Amino acid sequence: MKQIDHLKLLMEETGCEKSQAELALNLSDNNLEKAISTIGFLLKLIKIFKIKLILPKENIYGLVQVAINMKTSEILRFSTAFSQNPKIYEISENTDWFSFEKAIFSARLEAGSLEKYTQNIEENFRLYAQQAIKEIISVSTDEISEIIKAFFSPINIDIKALQEELNLTQFKKFPDKNLRTDILPSKGYDIGFVKLDAKILEEEDGKPINKIQEGETVLSVITDQRDIAHYLVHLIGGKETGIISSIPATVQKVYYKNESFEVHLYYASSITGLAIVQKDSKLKTLGEKQLWWGKKIILHW
Repeated sequence: MKQIDHLKLLMEETGCEKSQAELALNLSDNNLEKAISTIGFLLKLIKIFKIKLILPKENIYGLVQVAINMKTSEILRFSTAFSQNPKIYEISENTDWFSFEKAIFSARLEAGSLEKYTQNIEENFRLYAQQAIKEIISVSTDEISEIIKAFFSPINIDIKALQEELNLTQFKKFPDKNLRTDILPSKGYDIGFVKLDAKILEEEDGKPINKIQEGETVLSVITDQRDIAHYLVHLIGGKETGIISSIPATVQKVYYKNESFEVHLYYASSITGLAIVQKDSKLKTLGEKQLWWGKKIILHW
């Protein structure tokens, strides 16, 4: 492969600038794989802050995670959970960012979760943090803590914060499941089995619902409005730049019930869907199970 092709691929894969890609390729003797590893050390652009909060007088416990692109000072991800269940404070901030985020969304489903409180302050919290971060040259855990204290002022708040640095490639991909298994969240905070409300796409010349068989792949859209659903949509590739997109799903079971069909869908391990389809519907299908879909779940972000 030509040098120019390596240069382009490296820039696309890592989000680095041309001069940085050229340096990485020179240091790795034009070996693309080595260059990607090299640029990883050069481009620790993403800072993720894993934060635990206690509002003592209000008896409220919180988890917050903020991912920031340090080059642009933009918040890439902002997740929160507030609860009156002290169990969520047991989650270790030393866990990897992906597991910490899973814990946040799981905590929002646990007993004691303050769902309305979380929803009411999350957007204002994010906007406040974004504005404050824009005014700081290089954000640290101390500065993040001060931003949070200022947002909740005059309410007294205790904060624990830990910083994790990643390059863009690491941030876009799931953490290696074999790494740091000793500090993953406890079983009680695993997302576990989740069934999502879904809608199967139709088309005029599609396959009649009464002829759909188990193992076929259909195109669907997740319509579930729960917090956990929004999180899982990101994981399985159902959201592109903020816009909900269609997702291939494998048909597990089809039942005729109450003048309509109940279709059970498979998205990924422990993630299924349920769609109600009218008896005269014609569905958009992709045939038998698509092997590439499993790859998309792993690689898409």
